[in-house]
Amino acid sequence: MKQLNEKAMLVKLTVRRANLTKRDQVAEAVIQQQMDDTSLIVNSKLFRDSSNPINRIMQEASGIYIYHKNNTLGYIDKGPRILPNNNYMEYTHEMRQRITHVDAMLDKELPNYDRYVQLDIMYRSKNQVTSRAKIADYPTAEEFRERMGFDLRFSPLPDEKHFLFDLSDDDRLAFRDSIKEAEKVARRETILSMLTPLQHLVTKLNIGIGEKESVFRDSAIENVLDGLQRARKLNIDEDPELQEAIGNLSSAITVFDKHKDALRESPIVREQAHKKLNDLASKMRGLI
Repeated sequence: MKQLNEKAMLVKLTVRRANLTKRDQVAEAVIQQQMDDTSLIVNSKLFRDSSNPINRIMQEASGIYIYHKNNTLGYIDKGPRILPNNNYMEYTHEMRQRITHVDAMLDKELPNYDRYVQLDIMYRSKNQVTSRAKIADYPTAEEFRERMGFDLRFSPLPDEKHFLFDLSDDDRLAFRDSIKEAEKVARRETILSMLTPLQHLVTKLNIGIGEKESVFRDSAIENVLDGLQRARKLNIDEDPELQEAIGNLSSAITVFDKHKDALRESPIVREQAHKKLNDLASKMRGLI
């Protein structure tokens, strides 16, 4: 059986983002007086209009981190994350495309940055009578550009052979335990990527048709399918039980995806689906 460092690597994403909030001392003074708490701090969000190009840049930048998180697994430390070797090409291609896209947006929109600031001030004045927004609240175009950036760094997972000196028996055991813990964390996160959306769907299906909150959106099933796709990409565990769980859920949810209307309209189909999916969820919980 391959060791973890033979199946995956570490990748660390460093994100630099411009701070688009401004401390509102006027609102702060009012709230502190009302709550009788001088420790309270009030920050006001800049660029509130979702259609403002600067806000769109920030949304795309956030999407880079979300993709990174969804396509890697947690590691022992908070910094780097585990990337399966088999997913390296797809991951790096998509990440570089997304980073290049944000860089292109910055190059295109920053020459008009001052105008976008004015538009945001007008938007806030229109939608908030008491708005106190002013140009001095915003970073300059140069400051905004300097504070935006992304760095990707890849490194191998540690291996006993990497040490250039002999470890004590206690340190060697501690090192091996840390690797086992990393494998457990990765396995757990892989299972939860399927189990979390599955449990949400099971809860919905347990509500009788016509009862309050019984209706579910198509996204409830689509999220299970997305979770399955993530589990297939990130599964670095050779445990046949986990492979079986992925296969069983895939077979079941594919059928129910084709009969979503029946799940909403037929009590019998809904009950059968709930039982089937609840059984699968119970087995998954047993794998954690």
